[in-house]
Amino acid sequence: MITKICGITSPGTATACLEAGADMLGLVYYPPSPRHVDVALIHDILDAVQSYKGRSVLVVVDQLPGEEVVSRFTWLQPYGTVQHDVSIPKMQVVKHYSTFTQLLDLPIQTENYFVLEMSTGLLPGGNGAAWDWSLAKPFCEMYPTLIAGGITPENAADVLRLANPYGIDVSSGVESAPGIKDIDKVKRLIENVRKAMSTPLNTGI
Repeated sequence: MITKICGITSPGTATACLEAGADMLGLVYYPPSPRHVDVALIHDILDAVQSYKGRSVLVVVDQLPGEEVVSRFTWLQPYGTVQHDVSIPKMQVVKHYSTFTQLLDLPIQTENYFVLEMSTGLLPGGNGAAWDWSLAKPFCEMYPTLIAGGITPENAADVLRLANPYGIDVSSGVESAPGIKDIDKVKRLIENVRKAMSTPLNTGI
């Protein structure tokens, strides 16, 4: 079970999230976002957590930063028209039910992760919008999938129970303000995920 905390905006926050037990960190390179980090700050954050190998995800919209930045990340999570011909694996975002259904009906062979977020908000990403996570269960059974959108410490266990995903992708659900992570919320989220993982699912008789 993977817990990804996305929208990291400072080296201290990055370190605190990993120390709390986060498995992945997402850094957003997209100026309109309140969670945007520029190239200099990206380097500062990655330098601070360089002892934590294989944990970083670069989230981009339409445009990549330079190759020297991209190459420092473990995964790329692209939105919009950004080109995907990069040297790191991709997290493929699925935002529309039509794409979701097509991938169920016409399965593909892939080692990439998928991120399901059925949001119609103004910005790319989950936009803090919860949805019927049970719809994702067939998809999660076919592909390594992270669920995003509206996940908080209080409902994280519901996501696991309803969708049984490979992981969860959380941003605004553990914030005190846009772009400002609340480490107490991060800790509660991870604690609740671990409790849910140690409790057998109630599958009935």
